[in-house]
Amino acid sequence: MDEQTKAPTDEDLMRRIALSDEAAFREFLNRFERRVYALAWRLTGGNRADAEDLAQDVFLKVWKNAALWQPTGSLVSWLYRLVYNDFTDKVRAKRPTEELNAETMTADGESVEEAVIRKSESERVKAALDALPDRQREVLILCCYQELKAKEAAEVLSMKQNAVEVLLFRARKALKDLLEKEKNHD
Repeated sequence: MDEQTKAPTDEDLMRRIALSDEAAFREFLNRFERRVYALAWRLTGGNRADAEDLAQDVFLKVWKNAALWQPTGSLVSWLYRLVYNDFTDKVRAKRPTEELNAETMTADGESVEEAVIRKSESERVKAALDALPDRQREVLILCCYQELKAKEAAEVLSMKQNAVEVLLFRARKALKDLLEKEKNHD
């Protein structure tokens, strides 16, 4: 237990989950559900149903395989690795289908015009991301959207840290070039 907050450490949770402790698993879900879903959502290109399925599958794997986690590594890296592996196995071919909806776009107080512009920009960036080679896109998602450090992304992708750093540099440049090229064609 973490003495300051009395919250169980990641290691405590995993040890308890390995013993089929449902309360520990609920705590684990509360702690990691948003991060796992966010990564799943990004990897599936924003497809809510696929992201939910992916997250659910990953948490089921955690429940069944908690004893396999080694406290020598980062739990977040291990968890992201599960998401990434499951994604590559099951949902890579699916792409998002989200319609513009004036009601949902204006819910946060922006005008329909502002929402359409924001949505258009978001789709432009997503299209450019989708055009990147898989590894570059994956490194960008992990480092930029999931805010992992290069070392953590390297663990998730089973790569060396310097390879991730090179891929990240190339991915940022390629993304910038694609966005500029697309903008110049408009």
